Amino acid sequence: MKKREEEEEELKKTKEKRQFEKMKKCTDWSEARLKKREEEEEELKNKKEKQQFEKRRSDAMKIWKSADWTEFTEGYTRSYFDINDDGMREGAEKEEFVDMSQPRPCSFNKTDVFDKVEEIVEIKAPAPYTNSTSPPVQFNGITVRQLRAVWANIARRCIPEGWTDYNGDLLKPEDVSLYDVDKYIILPFTADKEISFVEMLPSTAGPQPPMFFISHWWGEPVRDFILCLERAILDFSRNCGDEHERRGGGMSADTPVWVCAYANNQWALGEDIPEDPNQSGFTKAMEVAQGRTITILDKDGIVFSRIWCTFELFLTFNGTKTKDGLWAVYTAHTHTYKDPEDYDGIVLEEERKALGIISGGSTSDGAGSARITAREACFPFELIKKSLSIQVESAESSVESDRVHILNSIVGNPSNQLNNTPHTTHNKYAELNDNLRGNFASSTASLQGAAKEGGEGWKRMIEAFSKGSVRGKMDFDFEADGPWGGLTAVQATELVAHLPLTIDTLWIENAEYGIEFMRALIERVKKFHNMKGLYIQSTLVGGEEEGQEAGLRLAGILSCNTTIDYIVLPAGLIGAKNVEEWGNALMENKTLTRFEYDGELGDEIVDELQTKTEDREPKLEIDVW
Repeated sequence: MKKREEEEEELKKTKEKRQFEKMKKCTDWSEARLKKREEEEEELKNKKEKQQFEKRRSDAMKIWKSADWTEFTEGYTRSYFDINDDGMREGAEKEEFVDMSQPRPCSFNKTDVFDKVEEIVEIKAPAPYTNSTSPPVQFNGITVRQLRAVWANIARRCIPEGWTDYNGDLLKPEDVSLYDVDKYIILPFTADKEISFVEMLPSTAGPQPPMFFISHWWGEPVRDFILCLERAILDFSRNCGDEHERRGGGMSADTPVWVCAYANNQWALGEDIPEDPNQSGFTKAMEVAQGRTITILDKDGIVFSRIWCTFELFLTFNGTKTKDGLWAVYTAHTHTYKDPEDYDGIVLEEERKALGIISGGSTSDGAGSARITAREACFPFELIKKSLSIQVESAESSVESDRVHILNSIVGNPSNQLNNTPHTTHNKYAELNDNLRGNFASSTASLQGAAKEGGEGWKRMIEAFSKGSVRGKMDFDFEADGPWGGLTAVQATELVAHLPLTIDTLWIENAEYGIEFMRALIERVKKFHNMKGLYIQSTLVGGEEEGQEAGLRLAGILSCNTTIDYIVLPAGLIGAKNVEEWGNALMENKTLTRFEYDGELGDEIVDELQTKTEDREPKLEIDVW
């Protein structure tokens, strides 16, 4: 009995072993078959890609051999006007031949306050790339002088050669997009050497480090793109100080900007666009440009829906090596610009083809807000409204893996988690959305357009305005015929209650809205993160009692403020009923060095404040504005 049980057990084990061996063989065979299939698919994919590459190169070589490339190899003729001290055209139209046959060093200008060039500064790449003949992609900026050659080539060739778009429809020069330029100019011109367009140009003298990074959609007309950059050159031509230079001032036709299509080697894009977007040529170029970004906004606002464009703006605001980026948004739009200066009753005006909204203003705007307002006044409000619908998480990409990698990068995932399924919502998305919308909403054109529209549009705009991260100075002149004179008392009060908390200087002038306006402004002052200067002048504060009551509130806020060093206040905020509290507050505050009042304060009040603070450290100067 026992022996039989042992035999049956042995037989069972043998059977199980055979089944296991059989299953193992099946598994090995299945894995081998799967592996072979994957290898075959990879081989087929590589073969297909090679065939596509060869066809693309063959098509490009045909165009290369048949087309005339004079504009790039010899030069082109262009028309232009001289520009006066106010940044406007003057005199008769002129013509010049631009030589493109010889290397031309890239540069920017140092100017005086009237934009007269005092020094031309050559732009060089840092070592070890200073004299490189094949620099990294981030140093492949392109100058407007070179982009004008692209337009001249388009204008001459497009119609005679019968260029067509992706639908097979005939193109006009003014409708040619970057997709078309890639097909008819970039690929053919670079096919023989398979290098970037910038490197291929005889006029490129070496590395061309970009002053600005250009974020855009390939589908907008190249003509519109160039018009925007022509306008940007004029807006950023002045450079008479360190702050101007930090913001990209001193631009000329020889100042490089980074445009992906011309900078990347279109024959080897994998080298410049790796899986990790933080290691891409885009990121590296943004670092070279120190976070200065110009977005070219197409007429339908499509750029806001493209994932690479949103990533580029993420780098502008959050890049680890570009802490203080600058964002400007330009669009092609024919309009009439009116100079804010009154020349004995004569208002100078001119037609312009493009304009920009610039966070903090351009270097050529000067110190006043009037010129910023005039320059931005005609920016299409319909495009501005599109900015309020920016949603990073909904942005699209022609390559799905790019979208996945970028969204994972934005939320801070490490390189080994870039292929994770992206979050549908995330606080990093919300933070970037608020930044983008807020900086756009901070422009005069945005706020004035929304105020005229009123209702929900106004509420959405000031809500976005409040969440922005714009730095620098904000100036609001509420005089009846001034830029903000059209606001109602309610709108003006709502405006100051939603000021961005990141600004460092605030000017309020001619605000005759009374105590509710003043209370809203004072409560906002309490929340500012880095306010350095507060200037409130020619502004009503209400009656004596309520004015001093509001002043008491402001005194309490200033007593513990640690950032403001210069302040100008309406005299109505200070009086006999609160002068003691004001004196105590000024003694408790340790950052103010200048305290000025606008209006009649009375000698006794001034003497009491000065006596109270005479031994204060740091020394405080108290005087009438």
